[in-house]
Amino acid sequence: MGNDKGFSRGVVYEKAANSRADCLHKLSTDLVRRFDTLCLEDLNVKGMMANDRLARHVGQSGWAMFGAMLAYKAEWNGKHVRTIGRFEPSSRLCYCGYYNHALTPSDREWDCPECGRQHVPVVLAANNIRRFAYRKPNTGRDTPGEPVEVSA
Repeated sequence: MGNDKGFSRGVVYEKAANSRADCLHKLSTDLVRRFDTLCLEDLNVKGMMANDRLARHVGQSGWAMFGAMLAYKAEWNGKHVRTIGRFEPSSRLCYCGYYNHALTPSDREWDCPECGRQHVPVVLAANNIRRFAYRKPNTGRDTPGEPVEVSA
């Protein structure tokens, strides 16, 4: 079924998918070239796709494809990808150990009642993902050569 301009819906979707894949390839290649170690969170993409409110956005972002691209490109280039579990409290856990149970996805910042530090959840998540990824398995201690903290 075509429209008045002669484009089928399938052609438009294919172009969008190709454009998304091209962008993800370029971004993953750039990240692998610039960094020796990349730290990721193992997201439950399949579960997020089951959520009607998230499915379209998650599907269009290509998160699963991006993680796979980073993994194989890092391996090809002798780089490392460290992944943390999906249940780690990446954006809710303050450096002092306080866990913010009340944080919602719409919150853009929050103050820790324990230490008074102000957090931007996405920046806190990036720092916590790095911190959790560099923990020695089963010890809770950091490994040597830990990278610097991410800033906003």
